[in-house]
Amino acid sequence: MLFADKLKYIVLVCGLAFAVLLITQQCAIFLGILIRATGPLQNIGQADIWVAGEHTYYIDMVRPMSDRDLYRVRATPGVQWAEPFFFFNTIVQLPDGKFTVVQVIGVDRQTMIGRPPTMLSGRLEDLRIPDAVLLDKVGRRRLKDVQVGDTLRLNDRRATVVGFCNAKKGLLSKALMYTTYENALRFVPLGRQRMTYILVKVKEDQSVREVADRISALDGIHGWTADEMRKRNIDFILKDTSVGLNFAIMVGLGMFVGLVVSMSTFNQFTNDNLQHYAVIKAMGARSRTLIGMVVVQAMTVGLIGYGLGVGLAALFTRTVRNQANELVAFIPWELLVVALVPMLLCVSLGAFVALRRVLRLDPASVFAS
Repeated sequence: MLFADKLKYIVLVCGLAFAVLLITQQCAIFLGILIRATGPLQNIGQADIWVAGEHTYYIDMVRPMSDRDLYRVRATPGVQWAEPFFFFNTIVQLPDGKFTVVQVIGVDRQTMIGRPPTMLSGRLEDLRIPDAVLLDKVGRRRLKDVQVGDTLRLNDRRATVVGFCNAKKGLLSKALMYTTYENALRFVPLGRQRMTYILVKVKEDQSVREVADRISALDGIHGWTADEMRKRNIDFILKDTSVGLNFAIMVGLGMFVGLVVSMSTFNQFTNDNLQHYAVIKAMGARSRTLIGMVVVQAMTVGLIGYGLGVGLAALFTRTVRNQANELVAFIPWELLVVALVPMLLCVSLGAFVALRRVLRLDPASVFAS
């Protein structure tokens, strides 16, 4: 019954595959956005605690601190070291006169705490040269493929490119520009309070949680562990933006398409084969046998559609990762299980509608016809 009517079989499989593709792909992109929102945090693995102004809830939205706050943090019991970290947006002027937004990251000149994870060309030590900057590989395209030795201008101050690095970008995909903390303050003058973050390392015999609480007890600043800082960024995306709602609508549309296609097509498919069910029922087949037949057909098209859908989603994810790295999608194994649930719901409801007609069928109808 299932494979004989090739047109309805193909339509049913394609409808379910499209629904699974839409659900999996949208969920994968949503997870990728959440991971990307914490990209700047993933670049820094040396710090146990991030210190910022009170009520900071997203890494790009911060109230600068003063040098006095740095001294207070360094004097906190349990702190092994505390270094200033600059993280702010500004406008850069390119050699051809055009301009774009970059994210200036200033690291401590001596310790290089907050440095880029991987160097691609040039030397990290060259950052100590006056007005020297490093650019990330992906953001380099936004800067018209500048080369080592090229000169950029930030707020009428000269910046010389000394190398390129590889670093994870944030949600808004700005070009990353690494420099020393002193250079960053010259490139982006903020006034008296100019320190955006303080990176803290806790002594080995101290609890990170306890030291963070001691820092948070200081007036005007707060300390978050690295995990807490990542969670605050994710909560900001989920609660304070419409990103989650938009993706939920797309996933809901995928489920709706799969449900409508599977129910309508499967119901029409069952209706076209009612005479065969009537013959089987007239021959003495029990209701559970008919139920088994319908369920096997529904699960067959469902699993085939599911396999095609997640396969296309995985292919899409691989293609995006290989080509651009601007749109990030992430497919963990848990997402494959999540995508399986709505598929089973769609085919189960479709099978339920078809079963009502089959179970109510009068076997004598086949002889009457």
